[in-house]
Amino acid sequence: MLTKTLGVIFLLCACLYLSAAAGSFERRRVRQSEGMLMLLRHIRTQISCFRTPIGDIYASFCSDELESCGFLPRLREGEDFCTALQECRQSLLLDEEETDLLAAFGKEVGGSYRDEQVEGCDYYIGELERICRNRREEQPKRVRLARSLVLAGGLLLILIFL
Repeated sequence: MLTKTLGVIFLLCACLYLSAAAGSFERRRVRQSEGMLMLLRHIRTQISCFRTPIGDIYASFCSDELESCGFLPRLREGEDFCTALQECRQSLLLDEEETDLLAAFGKEVGGSYRDEQVEGCDYYIGELERICRNRREEQPKRVRLARSLVLAGGLLLILIFL
């Protein structure tokens, strides 16, 4: 009887931990998307106002979330935007739409005249803002769903084992 009680308590603790981890994961996804949006805005500002070289733009940008996943350090080492995006794909929690959008941006940035780059930045910023807005709106729903599924699964396991 004691082992069953300890097993139930352990299973409940594991479910609560997984539930909290799911919420943390979703919050991190939103922060990374917003970090990418801030990076694009920073690039646009530096290109349009100061005509700053792309390497200097990357060196002057800070985002804790993009630093921790290794994306910004790769950019500062002189890697191409698309290459850094591809190499950090596992640690970046971006979906396919965001990745494709950022890869297209990476191919265009630094490869044309200033006015064309600013127009391109405006387009990609608008698209990424839409994605970030949707992600922010969906975050509470996704967190609740993940928590509900984990807790329901844990309770089901407890019923099966009892």
